[in-house]
Amino acid sequence: MLWLIDGYNLMYAAGALDGREIRRESFYRKRRRFLSDLADALGPERCRETTVVLDASTPPADFPLKTVYQGLNLIFALGDENADARIEALIAAHSAPKSLTVVSSDRRIRRAAQRRRARTLSADEFLDLLERFQTAKRHEMSYQNPATPRSLDRDSPLSAEEAALWLAEFGELDAASETREAFGPGSTLLTDAEIARIQKEIDSES
Repeated sequence: MLWLIDGYNLMYAAGALDGREIRRESFYRKRRRFLSDLADALGPERCRETTVVLDASTPPADFPLKTVYQGLNLIFALGDENADARIEALIAAHSAPKSLTVVSSDRRIRRAAQRRRARTLSADEFLDLLERFQTAKRHEMSYQNPATPRSLDRDSPLSAEEAALWLAEFGELDAASETREAFGPGSTLLTDAEIARIQKEIDSES
């Protein structure tokens, strides 16, 4: 375990809970949506190393007391043992606390982490980190799936972004001997005018 999260503390900071009275079914949906968003932001590898602890006055209807949800390890602290106490116990039992990051804005939990020299992040600091994870993920996806240039019009000038894309994809061709031979002075490639003439002839015969 590398990440230990005070679940409801983070939910409040993220605006997933606002302290108003809500129906149980609505609360369950909000909690599940929050956990899904958290798992998506962390990604599969980080999820496997993350434990989220949540309070439970009674056994939750939608989760076991200890389970895995979308890769996240969930623990519900039932009854007298609230989430703070369970998190403190997990910190105390951790075999390598210096490698642990505890996420909570609660002073009691942060002090418990600091006593064992674990790293601490407030809920707001962690939300900022999640945003950086998401930004990096979007950039990686953009790199793996570059946008198709907006137009195939031969006379339409390329934007700087499109030019960079084409250079990244095909820039090495310029140095290839086969390319130099094909596009050299003796090239037999058809010109645009010749292609248009041939197409016109084909159209007139059809």
